[in-house]
Amino acid sequence: MDCGYTGKIDMEHKENILRAIGLHVMTKRMHMLQQLREGLDIYGFSQVMQAKKSAAVCLSPETTSRYVDSHYITSHLAPEMSERGCNKYHKETQILEHFQDLLHELEDATSEDITTVPSVMQWITGHAHRHLLSDCQNFKITVKFDHDCHKMPNHTICYPTVSACTDTIKFPVAHMSDYGSFKNVMTTAIKYGAGFDRA
Repeated sequence: MDCGYTGKIDMEHKENILRAIGLHVMTKRMHMLQQLREGLDIYGFSQVMQAKKSAAVCLSPETTSRYVDSHYITSHLAPEMSERGCNKYHKETQILEHFQDLLHELEDATSEDITTVPSVMQWITGHAHRHLLSDCQNFKITVKFDHDCHKMPNHTICYPTVSACTDTIKFPVAHMSDYGSFKNVMTTAIKYGAGFDRA
């Protein structure tokens, strides 16, 4: 009804409903786009875009991927590191390198595996897309390291934990000493820990 359709709502009238929604959306957007064009014309920018189309292509929303890549995630990491030079710092640096390697490997993978770079972002933050430009500057993924899991007796594995509300990931250092174990632990955690539970 907000879109101006007042007829019956059933499958027979599906086309009329979709047409009303489409028209409503277009009429709202056309006015905003017209205002944008008028604003660009004030500074002559629309003429520059017409003259240099190849340079203006990068400004087009269609050419800018909304999905995250490995660079997007790694460039927003904010690790809480131990004191430089100590053994803990060396292990933490190794974990970060493993994480970056995993993201690059997932990005280059061609298989139909469910673990992808966007799924890693979804797991950590709760969404799999890039932030708006205005939010992007303040966005960071806090990285913490758990060096104390060895205090829990009789356990063989710990998984990283995430907090989508605070965009935080915590790595269990003792169980991620080499890249193979890191990849195994991470892919298992992402695959089975994608929900808001710790089953």
